[in-house]
Amino acid sequence: MKEVAVLVASHGRFAEAALESAEMIVGKQENCGCLSVEMDVNLKEAIEEMQSILDGLETSAGTVVLVDLFGGTPSNVSGNIVLKNDKILAISGLNLPMLIQLLLNRHMSLDELAEDLEKTYLSGFTNITEVLSKEDNNEDECEVL
Repeated sequence: MKEVAVLVASHGRFAEAALESAEMIVGKQENCGCLSVEMDVNLKEAIEEMQSILDGLETSAGTVVLVDLFGGTPSNVSGNIVLKNDKILAISGLNLPMLIQLLLNRHMSLDELAEDLEKTYLSGFTNITEVLSKEDNNEDECEVL
């Protein structure tokens, strides 16, 4: 079964670091690419670079492009390419839980991945201070004197 290709795109080297971090957890991944948009790159150059990366991937099962920020250059670049290719799913809000979820579920369809990644994104926020505070309060209530 073919798996979707993955392209991670960001301002600066965030995409590269995110993929490297995800691979520390799930193992080395094939058929992945990164686009790191630097300050001196214009939109046309970034589009050409993303297209070049996509051309080097096996995309017959589709491609998921994760970008860091909606409305930024990586997002605009992916949007430009999505308009020309209906087998690309572009999603903003790149974070490590989303990327790991994507890498572990590359066998899914683009529609399934869109739904799955949205759930992962929405459930990824945890106020650790609040959680620990509640645990401390529960421990205090259970103490036997």
